[in-house]
Amino acid sequence: MKIDKYFRGMIAHRGLSGIETENTINAYVAAANRSYYGIECDVYSSKDGKLILTHDDTLLRLGMLNIHIPSYQYDEIRKFTLIDRKTGYLSDTLTIPLLKDYLSICKTYQKQAVIELKDNLSNSHLDQVIHEVEKYHSLNESSIISFNDKYLLYLRKNYPDLSLFLLSGVMNEKVYELCEKNRFYLDIHSQAIDEATIKRFHLIGLKVAVYTVNDKEAAEKLIKMGVDFVTTDILE
Repeated sequence: MKIDKYFRGMIAHRGLSGIETENTINAYVAAANRSYYGIECDVYSSKDGKLILTHDDTLLRLGMLNIHIPSYQYDEIRKFTLIDRKTGYLSDTLTIPLLKDYLSICKTYQKQAVIELKDNLSNSHLDQVIHEVEKYHSLNESSIISFNDKYLLYLRKNYPDLSLFLLSGVMNEKVYELCEKNRFYLDIHSQAIDEATIKRFHLIGLKVAVYTVNDKEAAEKLIKMGVDFVTTDILE
């Protein structure tokens, strides 16, 4: 679905998840072949420490299995099939990929990698994420986002030049002060932001992204308000 405004800040949420099954190679390639500035993914760790891409920690929603994904080794995880969004049936060609697979796609298609860190990661996992970004893509063309401020604080301390976004569902002074003190950009729910707050962040040199916007008019309104990035399942 095309927006009317020219805007170089659209981020494909979990790949082009409005068309393809989210967080799969198909979804990432579908986004890579379009005009998106960046492609977002979700990172967990498998039992054997592999960085895997899934938003949920179970397969109930996408694989019709009541299993806890991080409790399995990747050689087992890669055998679980996912539901094809287009057909509604499980597909042998759709499986949970690795972070390096996604990064290779972003590099090939020259897309910003937007990497959300999920809940079961240790500091060594965070270091591993950065190592893989350096190996398979580029730190300058990647952003790390998370609701977990401890992850972001660790990364800011150890990798001071990283592009880091604090994810938040609300806007308040605590969020603002955390971003200001640590030079975190803001990635906020689209209905929790206003033009004055966007300007407030911009005045101190911090960018503002919004999630997850699938309504054309809403996206165009937010762009007019001055947001830097819009995360979406289907808009382009």
